[in-house]
Amino acid sequence: MIHISCAFLLFFIFSCRHHREVAEGDFVIEHDEVSADDKKATEVSPFADLPFLTESLGFRPSADSDLILLWEVSGWLGTPYRYGGKSRKGIDCSGLVLIIYRDVYDIELKRRTIDMAQHSRKIRNPENLDEGDLVFFRIDGRTISHVGIYLGDDRFVHASSSRGVVINNLDEPYYSERFAFGGRITK
Repeated sequence: MIHISCAFLLFFIFSCRHHREVAEGDFVIEHDEVSADDKKATEVSPFADLPFLTESLGFRPSADSDLILLWEVSGWLGTPYRYGGKSRKGIDCSGLVLIIYRDVYDIELKRRTIDMAQHSRKIRNPENLDEGDLVFFRIDGRTISHVGIYLGDDRFVHASSSRGVVINNLDEPYYSERFAFGGRITK
């Protein structure tokens, strides 16, 4: 039922247009009206006001956000961590990335974090990351040992061993100190 309601809401958002009738003498002129609010609304995705997506993510998606990616991510948030896991009962960092890439981009990745790192184009500067890029970390020293998916605006989703699937910020000291590089997979 929720999916039908969402589909109807999306249809309604995209099919509605504002019209204004202006009376001039005996004539009525109909034209499209673009108010300041309408102009402002085009800057933010119409999906951004959907409370379940915004609330579950903890931020408001931008107009150019990959909504399919964000929808998939929102469904994984709160999933507990389980080493080697690949289901909503428990998942690890590479399992999360593997499943999201398969389901969102129809791309099959290698299972291990180090293999993902070796098979992606490296992005050294976090400022050059695009939504959907991988982010790799050296948690325990020199070896790449953790992976997540970049969501834009310095946010990334990952499976934390202590908190499960969460969204964090690359600017947080723990992650900024351990950030190794980003990785771009051809989509």
